[in-house]
Amino acid sequence: MRYSYLYLLFMLVACAEESPSDDLPLTLPLTTQSDSTRHYYHQGWKEIMDEGHYGPSETTYRQALSFDPDFLLGKATLGRLTLDTTERRRIERELEGAGKDLPKDERDLLGLYTDFVRFTNMRDHSPAAAYDMLSKVLPGGQHLLGQLVHKYPDEVYLKCEYVELINSNHGPEIALDSLAVLTRERHADNPFLMGFKASLLAETGQHEDALATANELATMLDRDDWPKPHAVYADVYFAMDSLQLAKTHADKAVELDYRNLDASRLQTRIDREIERRLKE
Repeated sequence: MRYSYLYLLFMLVACAEESPSDDLPLTLPLTTQSDSTRHYYHQGWKEIMDEGHYGPSETTYRQALSFDPDFLLGKATLGRLTLDTTERRRIERELEGAGKDLPKDERDLLGLYTDFVRFTNMRDHSPAAAYDMLSKVLPGGQHLLGQLVHKYPDEVYLKCEYVELINSNHGPEIALDSLAVLTRERHADNPFLMGFKASLLAETGQHEDALATANELATMLDRDDWPKPHAVYADVYFAMDSLQLAKTHADKAVELDYRNLDASRLQTRIDREIERRLKE
């Protein structure tokens, strides 16, 4: 496999990400005086990424903001989750120009999250313009998250979003290689990253390895009441063209949390493909 200069440059940066300076904090400092806000903010990310629980996560972010209504990162994350269009547009207005007094890293991350809220609002009325805007945001977003996961190596959920953006910008093969580097020393057993690895393997045709990784995740979690393992199985089986198995797991994931976007979107794709084949 031949690597482009851009890819080799990325890999050099990624390799350095697991060797932080000893005097750096391991997690991103958050500008809030409330320990409860910090707790619920991180808990919300765990629910989304590791468990696949989008609905409960929204409730958790509301708890975070109940202790500190001015915590802007929490407000931006709620804006990415809420299905209330009026609330989401209000949050976007409140975030515009906010956070000027925040430390640079937190301010930059807030800017990225604000762009994601703006994208969701634009998508409601102008999808083409929204995706055009997003395509311009994603490269800079990848660069920012790459800097942050290097600087704060224990920020696993920033790493999760970082790998997602690598996949969006450069495709599954580079994302897989990057994921291997990023989990070399820590976070290899993170449920989201394991599940994302299984999906990337399936997308690149490595079905046996993808299924083995999905099985490993399900065994490690040992939780049938979380959407995550079912959503991963659905993705892998869909790539393997095992539509009935994919449908079983997608339906289960949506049953456990209809707000799980990955599962619900995949469920729609599976149902359409089954319907198409029945008509042939």
